[in-house]
Amino acid sequence: MDFIKKEYKTFLILLVLFLINIFLFKYKMTDLYIDFGKEIYLPKAIVQGGVLYKDVLALFGPFAYLFNALIIKLFGVSIKTYTAVGAVNAILLIYGSYALSREFCDKFLSFAITFFVLYFCCFNPDVMNFVTPYSYGIVYGLCAIIFAALFFVKYLKSDKNIFLYLSSFLCGLAAANKYEFILPALVIFVCLLVKRTNILKMLKATVCFLAMPILCVCILILQGLSFPDFINYIDIWLKFANSSDMKAYYTGTFFFSLKYFFIALKSFVFSFVILAFIYWLNRGIDAVSKNNRAKYALYILLFLICTAAGIFYSQVLINFVFYSAAMVLFVLTVIKIKDIFKNLPILFISLFSLAAGIKSFFFVQINQYGRYFLPLLLLALIVILKDFYFKNTRKTFVYTVMFFLFLMGTAAFCSNLQTLKLLDTKISTPYGSVYTDKISAKVFSTMLDTVDKMTQPQDTVVVLQEGLLVNFLSGRKSDTYNYLIPALLDLYKENNVVQHYAKTKPEMFIILTSTDDKAFICNGWGYQICGFIKQNYRLVQTINADKLILIFKKI
Repeated sequence: MDFIKKEYKTFLILLVLFLINIFLFKYKMTDLYIDFGKEIYLPKAIVQGGVLYKDVLALFGPFAYLFNALIIKLFGVSIKTYTAVGAVNAILLIYGSYALSREFCDKFLSFAITFFVLYFCCFNPDVMNFVTPYSYGIVYGLCAIIFAALFFVKYLKSDKNIFLYLSSFLCGLAAANKYEFILPALVIFVCLLVKRTNILKMLKATVCFLAMPILCVCILILQGLSFPDFINYIDIWLKFANSSDMKAYYTGTFFFSLKYFFIALKSFVFSFVILAFIYWLNRGIDAVSKNNRAKYALYILLFLICTAAGIFYSQVLINFVFYSAAMVLFVLTVIKIKDIFKNLPILFISLFSLAAGIKSFFFVQINQYGRYFLPLLLLALIVILKDFYFKNTRKTFVYTVMFFLFLMGTAAFCSNLQTLKLLDTKISTPYGSVYTDKISAKVFSTMLDTVDKMTQPQDTVVVLQEGLLVNFLSGRKSDTYNYLIPALLDLYKENNVVQHYAKTKPEMFIILTSTDDKAFICNGWGYQICGFIKQNYRLVQTINADKLILIFKKI
């Protein structure tokens, strides 16, 4: 409470910036065809009686789906509800990022870090944003992980047990969303061993960690999930995680790639040149100006230069910077490990950030999944550099980082605005509205009109290879097998899927395909499913757009 009273002005500024962005980006951060539709449809299916991992297939942890099911049951099935809960989680994440930064940095640098996170990570007209994301599990988990880090740092500094137990509980909550968040929890227990914590306290922390995962499992069992169902899900998940498709996707992350190493190296050089230039200017200003007014005038000029560069060169800047963040943090930590080991809070935040962002080790896919790990990685990187590499010129380094982060935040905001200008057409239904470009809106509205005219509300409509937003906005239920990509189809076995469709007899199939791209169903894979549909359903509509859309009605 004292911290909030002390920092309330900064919190108000962040809240105002956040609300402005919510207004600008409202319903404009929604992908029509992938991921987000799944995130809002599956909780609705749970509310309607579906059992997660049995009737409702999902690859992520249960918490986000169960929590969102509760939210829409209480507040209504609408995109507005999902946007609201995403916004609340996002502002908590922003405040958590600032509070965690304040444990290691002064107020101005902490604000600069949070400003960057707000514009570069949180608000982005892409499915990898923080408000209407590709996965609510990742943003709920990230929020929990950031507050877990905050409370554990407070525990290391104060030795108050309540902070340890809160941190452990939040790590468990994060792991119940995304399984990879188990790794940061291990860092906490390693730090407890370094502190020579007594066994009883570690056992209590373990119980706190397990509380949320156990609660989620109990809820699933009460809803009807059996042990064989759960084992079958684990088998599918493990096979999917080890599939060739996943290995290809994570090449440069878990699997070293020379190609992506050079991309990361290029990013490092580009970032280093910009930082070195700003650092040199700061040193020059300090050296030539003894007059405070003149010095501040020069700093304002430098700030204006950074802002102008962010506005006019936004796309160039955001395409290069921070791809190498995880790799650089790891190297810098190893080099100074003896010194860092003497400062347990800094050792913790470095190892914790690397564990949380392990999926971005060699190559942060900065415009994709890596955006979620950047807040922690960036903070740890700045702290390591500030306290162990620029100790003698800390003030100059801090100014340099502040200017750099405002530059990158401005660049991200300008780049996002360019995309937002294209998202000017509204698609409205009783279940909510989304904005997209004119052509996509026309195509999507045509699909919704066809579904509305040719099916009844109780009918089943399957959109392949993925398109659950159609189901959500039309109010039509989908099938158990509603999300098919080659890796999953290999696991489900195509014969089983065809037999399942033959048994359930969906009223309509909508196929999103292509005549020249082998990545699409019916062109490069899924021939048995497509053959079954053509034999048992009649083609009622063809839409040629950026993809070929075929709509089939049951004969």
